[in-house]
Amino acid sequence: MSGQSQTEKARAIFLHKYTYSSEDLAADYQAELLNYSNEKWEYPQRAARLSAAVKRYKSFRMLCFIFEIADETELDFTPLIVKRLCNRLFGRSGSQEMIVDIFGQKGRQHRSRDNLPSVIDGVVERYRLAAFSCQASIQNDIEQVKKAYQAGIMITRQQAE
Repeated sequence: MSGQSQTEKARAIFLHKYTYSSEDLAADYQAELLNYSNEKWEYPQRAARLSAAVKRYKSFRMLCFIFEIADETELDFTPLIVKRLCNRLFGRSGSQEMIVDIFGQKGRQHRSRDNLPSVIDGVVERYRLAAFSCQASIQNDIEQVKKAYQAGIMITRQQAE
């Protein structure tokens, strides 16, 4: 393990602790559907759980994209650089705790040489279209899961009548 690069170590942590695929998203929606009942009003709690599932999926896919960038560049990926790239490419920062867990390095004392606005701007410009395509794919996945969920809700309501 000591022969691994920092990016490989970060990827190992990410895949081990934070994998959340579209199948996981669909499974969480399906679990909510199985617990759905017209008798009890639990809309706010259910909406919060589903929103959290969507955020987990978006964060997972966003960081998958960051690792694609890492495979193609020689950037020194620190939590601050990852956060800035996520904000600039996706308009969201993701979970700071997760980013620090994945990209943080204990005992690090030097500042990243890549933490310059010009470097971040160059990466953003290079990957902007790919990030836009990734966002469209993420949204499509989420919409498909939501459609299946809504269809299931309609069936449940019809059966209750």
